[in-house]
Amino acid sequence: MAAPKLSKCLEPNSIIPTDITFVFQSGGPRREVKKVKAQKAILAIASDVFEKEFYGDMKETKDEIAIVDASQEVFQAMVDFIYNKQPNWKDFSVSFLCSLYYLAEKYIIGDLKAEIIATISDLKITKEKVLEIAHLAEDNSHHEPLSEALYDVAAAVLKAEFKDKVEKVYEFFEKAEFSQVNAVVMFKLMSRLRSVNTLPSQSQCWNCQQTPCLDGQEVTKENFVSGARMHFGGRELVSVGGGGAAIYDAYGAPYKTRYKYKCP
Repeated sequence: MAAPKLSKCLEPNSIIPTDITFVFQSGGPRREVKKVKAQKAILAIASDVFEKEFYGDMKETKDEIAIVDASQEVFQAMVDFIYNKQPNWKDFSVSFLCSLYYLAEKYIIGDLKAEIIATISDLKITKEKVLEIAHLAEDNSHHEPLSEALYDVAAAVLKAEFKDKVEKVYEFFEKAEFSQVNAVVMFKLMSRLRSVNTLPSQSQCWNCQQTPCLDGQEVTKENFVSGARMHFGGRELVSVGGGGAAIYDAYGAPYKTRYKYKCP
């Protein structure tokens, strides 16, 4: 959404001055004050809310604005996104992403919302994290796209885990502590199991056709897949035929040794 070099405007050695500071005060005993600096014009280009706040009829004339509904870290992540700083989205916790989505909604930054939803949709979570994610989904039910994405991720994990074994369904929900909130999220999870797609991260590897992926593990007659990529001694191989009997290198020469799957 912005020029590639825009992020340089926020570097300490930039000669372009900032003209707005957002102030955050912690609630701890030390009452630590943190700040986020930016340029009004850049923020206004990215957000209609900032445009009205800084240049509208009722514009803000102060150089500092106190922010009480977000942490400095989350607000900084939003500003970094506006300035075209590309984060590693997987480094953020799910709760952090939910807080960031709240700001993207508040300031009407559609592309940031889309990035967050895409990141959540690609989440790799364990069965033990399902209820935690479902609780976050319910807590954010007023942000429907976010809530739906979170519920879908949680339900997809359960679908991959349960498959067609109903006893596993009973076992999972029996272990959950009974509460009104748990009852709500478990009902919503159950209602999604039939329709939700299993996430790519939880489905079979396209190469070895196994879950979990067998990358680096030895090829056996039991797990052999025709056409799969394998390797031995640094040479990449391609399997053909059946039963693991015929595996050839790139030059068509057959190998008779131990092979390992090479999955991307």
